[in-house]
Amino acid sequence: MFAPSELHQALIRLALPPDAAVCVAFSGGLDSTVLLHAMARLRGYRVRAVHIDHGLHADSSSWRSHCEQQARSLKIELISRSVRVEQIDEIGLEAAARAARYQALSEVLREGEYLLSAHHADDQLETLLLALMRGAGLPGLSAMPAIQPFASGWFARPLLAFTRADLEQWARAERLTWLSDPSNDNLSLDRNFLRQKILAPLRERWPAAAHTATRSTEHLQAASKALDQLAAIDAEGAIVGDCLDVERLRALDPERRRNLLRYWIRRRGARAPSTRKLGSIEHDMLAASADRIPCLGWDGWEIRRHRDLLYCEPRLPEIDFAQRLEWRATDSLTLPWKLGELRLVGAPGGVSAAKIGDLLEVRFRVGGESIQPAGDEHHRKLKKLLQGAAILPWWRDRLPLVYAHGRLLAVGDLWIESEFAAEPGEPAYAIVWEHRPRIEGQLREKQMSQRA
Repeated sequence: MFAPSELHQALIRLALPPDAAVCVAFSGGLDSTVLLHAMARLRGYRVRAVHIDHGLHADSSSWRSHCEQQARSLKIELISRSVRVEQIDEIGLEAAARAARYQALSEVLREGEYLLSAHHADDQLETLLLALMRGAGLPGLSAMPAIQPFASGWFARPLLAFTRADLEQWARAERLTWLSDPSNDNLSLDRNFLRQKILAPLRERWPAAAHTATRSTEHLQAASKALDQLAAIDAEGAIVGDCLDVERLRALDPERRRNLLRYWIRRRGARAPSTRKLGSIEHDMLAASADRIPCLGWDGWEIRRHRDLLYCEPRLPEIDFAQRLEWRATDSLTLPWKLGELRLVGAPGGVSAAKIGDLLEVRFRVGGESIQPAGDEHHRKLKKLLQGAAILPWWRDRLPLVYAHGRLLAVGDLWIESEFAAEPGEPAYAIVWEHRPRIEGQLREKQMSQRA
């Protein structure tokens, strides 16, 4: 049976301090209404709430008004956030909405605060069954943890020990009011189909299905944690900066190799790929000859191999390499495709203010470019310079090339043409490339010692 006192015990088991700052994710539905009202009756906790409006239903503005009224009646601060849900075919509308919601929640959460969601035992059962239908591995089958780090605080689910029936019984006894989302009747959504067509006969046969499923997910979470601990051991020496050493990976047994790959990919912030995709990554990255740069992508991420290291990065944007960008020397220039921003700042020893003029142009490589870097006696092919500077191959065509009077002035903030270099004492600028992506390859210890 649910009661505020039982919720209090659940929070104690999750190790929340008695004066913890908590933020309740409040949709206005039954589950979050119970959680918010019960939290309002507990002493000590500093409670506020957040409502996320996905804008996917015509009544979403009235739902927000309902949540605001409920929070006022409880004398609890409520923050409302609207999000834009862009459906990505790879993940579907439900997952896209969830990603947008969690992003908004992460932005709202304060340092050290606990985000409380109203997920309950039936939600856990549904999550487990959906993971089974997807053929998920241990992390997916582990379903939702009771508590985990999130943004600048923690994400806690204190209602996992209670069923929806438990929550509804208390809500009706307390005469609470809540919202019903008509999209819950849409059987084209997997979770709704499972809830309405599968779980009722399942509970008829096994009434305690939700509770037993929760116990199973706890066992799976323990097993998943053990695999992560093994991966952390294998990662010693294998993870170099943000990269993964191919030789260390190749030396592992296949099962441990795939376990380390998943662990490293999750550490990079990406969702682990499917078993089939992981197998392709494993084969292509390990079998490729040293002069090849294989690339495999999924869910907006890409893995590449370069010089016996694997790189896992967000997918590179498509670039119109023929595009030319006008840049006034007095202004900053925001580069397209998330390439950062260029600006000039006064600095001795940079490019001559008199020689470059007021109007510059930014282009991208077409091949054959050369430059005589300031301080160098010879012209160098840009291709050779980029290789020598360990610029990652997939970034070499994406570097902004700055031109003045139709002549190559600078390569990003890496080199300036000696022709445009300032004489001692004359006004000069340094080219600053802010928010630039990581364009240099990862150096291993032996490479660093060779350079030193």
